Amino acid sequence: MSDMNNNLQWWRGLADVLGHGLQHGATQLQRVHLSVADETFRALDVIPVVRPTSRMVRVCHHGISALSYSSVSFAGRMVVQLAGVRPSEGVTGPADEESMNKT
Repeated sequence: MSDMNNNLQWWRGLADVLGHGLQHGATQLQRVHLSVADETFRALDVIPVVRPTSRMVRVCHHGISALSYSSVSFAGRMVVQLAGVRPSEGVTGPADEESMNKT
């Protein structure tokens, strides 16, 4: 029985790591993506002829990007929730605040 429990804990831990990786990775990638896109849109904003169209494309681009990255982040949250890992407890039980981040 203990071996089965250890196996379950391993899978829950893997789901926890992958789920949080999806969440945080999507957030960081969105920041980079939008910052690179903003450079191009700022360059286009200087040209009066394309400015109105560029601004509309920028709004659409940022909206679609936000929706896409939010969906990936949501999928990560769902992986963590489906694994049954509560944010305050982690995989093995309540976090020991006294021993965390101490060397």
